[in-house]
Amino acid sequence: MDRKTCPICGEGTLTLKQGTNETEYKGVRGSVSFFYEECDACGSEQADASLTLRNKRLMLAFRKQVDGLLTGDEVRAIRKRLKLKQSEAARVFGGGPTAFSKYESDDVAQSAAMDKLLRLADAQPAAFRYLCSLANMEVPDSLPELKLIEDAENVVWHTLEPSLQGDHYGDVETQEIPIEGSYG
Repeated sequence: MDRKTCPICGEGTLTLKQGTNETEYKGVRGSVSFFYEECDACGSEQADASLTLRNKRLMLAFRKQVDGLLTGDEVRAIRKRLKLKQSEAARVFGGGPTAFSKYESDDVAQSAAMDKLLRLADAQPAAFRYLCSLANMEVPDSLPELKLIEDAENVVWHTLEPSLQGDHYGDVETQEIPIEGSYG
């Protein structure tokens, strides 16, 4: 590992340190980790641009948690479950070409509306397929299959997924997803 010389005294070497900062956001108190470097000669504590960015991301992650928003890791997990690249997620959900990179790295907090849209697409395959169609994009492979079931009054979609419960592995469970509108 490269040893960095202290830019303040020019003699000592910097050592990475971790601390915690007691903070409050919207009435919620919490401890947020932060990182800095300390000089072994002059004792100065400092954070370069990369550590400052890391600390900003940790604070934003805390704020997202307080606001009830998905963390960057959770946004990434949903995007990966939906088999989307970041650029494809931006096409499907909006937010601009680099939005998902920023959401996932906790550089920017997604709006509450974007957060709900991500949760909906993750929970309801039919909603995700609809968003893909609005974006003129093919639905990624290996997502649960949808089966149209019509009765005299309604049109509903069912997801077909293998059951993982008990001795019924391989059986098909259905989840009803009502679709509003007229399907003549």
